[in-house]
Amino acid sequence: MPSDHTLFRVAVRRIIPLLVVCYMFSYLDRINLSFARAPMEQDLHFSDATFGLGAGLFFVGYIVFQVPSALLLEKFGPRRTIAAIMIAWSLISFLFVIISTAWEFCALRVLLGAAEAGFYPAVLYYLALWFPDSIRARVTTGFLIAIPLSGALGGPVSTYLLGAFDQVLSVPAWKWMILIEAIPPLLLGLTVLKRLDDGPAFASWLDAPTKQAILTRLPPQNTSTNDTTSVFAALKQPEVLLLVVICFCQAVCNYGIVFWVPTFIEQVIAPAPGQLGFYTAIPFAVAAMAMLLNARSSDRHNERCWHLAAPFLTVALCLVLTFLFQAHGAIALVFLTIALAAALCVTAMIFTVTPHVLEKRTLATGLAWINSLGAIGGLVGPYGIGWMREHLHSPLSGVFLVAACATLGAITTVYTLSSSPARRTA
Repeated sequence: MPSDHTLFRVAVRRIIPLLVVCYMFSYLDRINLSFARAPMEQDLHFSDATFGLGAGLFFVGYIVFQVPSALLLEKFGPRRTIAAIMIAWSLISFLFVIISTAWEFCALRVLLGAAEAGFYPAVLYYLALWFPDSIRARVTTGFLIAIPLSGALGGPVSTYLLGAFDQVLSVPAWKWMILIEAIPPLLLGLTVLKRLDDGPAFASWLDAPTKQAILTRLPPQNTSTNDTTSVFAALKQPEVLLLVVICFCQAVCNYGIVFWVPTFIEQVIAPAPGQLGFYTAIPFAVAAMAMLLNARSSDRHNERCWHLAAPFLTVALCLVLTFLFQAHGAIALVFLTIALAAALCVTAMIFTVTPHVLEKRTLATGLAWINSLGAIGGLVGPYGIGWMREHLHSPLSGVFLVAACATLGAITTVYTLSSSPARRTA
């Protein structure tokens, strides 16, 4: 009988590349304003703290609409849910062209978060329908490789658009950047409707023997997930509440670093105009390789705890070293690169442990609760760094907030996944 890796290879090739491109634009849609911070602050007349608030307000809508999106997922299925989400966020992004005040900017960020709320948990749920736990870390990381790709490719593209489209038709370049980068999600949403299927049982492109072999390797699907008790059932599990804390710390690390990476690089390197995108691509490219290696090691050793806790600790250590060596540009960039890579390793690993905690009937809503409550860190991280930059008068002071949350995340991870014998392989 073929191994899981061999058996599921055809599904990986059909599903993962499309989802990678979709999530790459989803993530770029969240962070592309980080490249346009300076002209946006000038045009809309706001400070670093207001920019951080606008970046973080994305997560207000994102948090509020997580569980409603999960209920839509259960009702309409992942294919239609993912497609609708992508089309909605594309249309909302187009509206950034008409804003002229900080309040309009903040309001659209909330709406954008609401539109994107269900995408990530919907994809995680979709991957759980298709792939067994034995290869889930590699598959999930293969999908999440979109995060560093969005930075490595989106950084140079965004900075090019900012330089090439300034005041074209009297429209600021940052609006052109958002407009142009909002077009692909609309087209990809339509592609998802045509190409994806709601699980192996519905895949007409699989021959009958392969389909049956895949279904026998997967746990049986529980179709009775629409009862209202399932919405809150996951919250009754203590491990889920601990996972919320871990996810919160992950979000602070991830978005706290990602939203401010261009600004931090400007602080420690002071690149020439037009070169910021190149320097920003370096940490994301390294992060892509680190994510793949960490996930492969996790699957090979069937170990989740330390493959999640160790990157957390690496984030904390390297951010402190970034602050201490900020006067030495190249050295600081190395530590910042390692910190970003470790933060994205955490992001790739965090939801590989949920199948060990959640029952199948609460998987969709459980993922939504963890992702939504944990995503509060996506508000705390960017805004906290912006506030500290403005009030402590030290450009890199905000890294200590992220380092503290990374340390808490490591401690909570070890406690959660090592305290019970049933979790020690998680």
